[in-house]
Amino acid sequence: MNKRSMSIVCMATILVGCAVGPDFKRPDADAVSWHSTLPHGGKLETLAEWWQQLNDPLLSDLISDTEKNNPTIDMALAKMNEARANATISGANLYPSLTANASVTNSKMAFGTQIIQSQVNKIGIDASWEIDLFGKSRRTAEAAQARYGANEVGWHDARISIAAEVAEVYVELRQCEADLYNAERNKKSHADVLEITNTKESAGLASAMEAARAQANEADSDSTFISKEGDCARTINRLTALTGIEQNALKLRLALRHGQIPIPNVVDVSIVAAQVLRQRPDVATAEWNLAAASADVGVAKAALYPSLTLTGSVASNMVYMGGQSALVPTWSFGPGLTLPIFSGGRGRAGVKAAQARYDYAQASYQKTVRDAVHDVEDALVRLNVANTRAYDGEKTRKKYLQLFHATEARYNAGLSNRSALEESRRSWLQADDAATALDRETVSSWIALYKALGGGWSQQAVSGSLAENSKTQNKEIRAATP
Repeated sequence: MNKRSMSIVCMATILVGCAVGPDFKRPDADAVSWHSTLPHGGKLETLAEWWQQLNDPLLSDLISDTEKNNPTIDMALAKMNEARANATISGANLYPSLTANASVTNSKMAFGTQIIQSQVNKIGIDASWEIDLFGKSRRTAEAAQARYGANEVGWHDARISIAAEVAEVYVELRQCEADLYNAERNKKSHADVLEITNTKESAGLASAMEAARAQANEADSDSTFISKEGDCARTINRLTALTGIEQNALKLRLALRHGQIPIPNVVDVSIVAAQVLRQRPDVATAEWNLAAASADVGVAKAALYPSLTLTGSVASNMVYMGGQSALVPTWSFGPGLTLPIFSGGRGRAGVKAAQARYDYAQASYQKTVRDAVHDVEDALVRLNVANTRAYDGEKTRKKYLQLFHATEARYNAGLSNRSALEESRRSWLQADDAATALDRETVSSWIALYKALGGGWSQQAVSGSLAENSKTQNKEIRAATP
């Protein structure tokens, strides 16, 4: 190596630590402390712990089974693996490349009437290394690593969305089953009233108008029952598609907790606002995208500066010519310097475009943070309202049940007629349906909070909550249901 080449190599060694462009710094999330950690720490168990608060093992099992075989999650996983591979490729550009080669070359040359044939067998090694003078390769690797981080968080986001969807459909099915049971009893009540009314009409104790009303009510209740059956069947189809479980096998598992809506405990939300950004996938993704955009600015700026590449090769050549052979070793080494001089403003425009993408990513991050806080606050209000309404709905259901029992006692004592008894029964069934709908609203609000919190919350549940009391009352009332 001559002195000039040696000087270039030494200068490259000195400059290799230099990287143009901004060094990424995690932005403040509107004064909310946040550390970049994966949602749930990347563990499936943490997701399951959230659903265990519903005290419904079947739901936890269905969510776990869905995660093992769901196309949406598989698609997100494939994107994550692709991003990981791209990050590996970008990181490899920081190091020298070394390739081995072998070749056999036959040639024939004619000098007048003389024909000369030759063969060259070559075995060698080629090496090249682009010195990262201004950090272009490092910034490219940083950007690729950040995009891998964003796709990894996207995989968690897909898991969160699928888990929430399975839970929502599961709760919808349980409400439908409870409503179908009441619809069947309501249908029987109207059928009994119709039979009594027809008997009274035949005896001249009821008018044709009363009989027509009883027939209309019976037909309407029958239609409601058939419609509810269809709703439940469609909901099971949706759950089958989500979980990928064979439908007959799924129905057998669902039969164990037929018509039971799982009511969660109320979580302690006193410090949610300060902690939510630690586990929101959308916020984590926005930060990774911001980091990638910051690195892209460095890549664009580095493209304005010279690039230095070192290349070299070592080969052993066996030459056969004219019946003779000779071993000819060869080697080469030298630096190559590329300096952008004129590109019509393309380089500067590239920097401006990268900076604009960074500004966009920064604004997107800030918007995501604000939306995250809004989502949590909105979910908390919704959950609080749902809990209060569920308590009132349970109280109403209980009072109508007491009224039914009182009417039944009067009927058994001969102080009331069958029509009054059935009317009281239907009033109670209507209140039961309304309370069941409020139970589902509570769980739906809780699922919305699950998503707003980024897929789970590890704080201990508050014991003796309204929702827990409501759940206990539900079991007691249904156990006493005639």
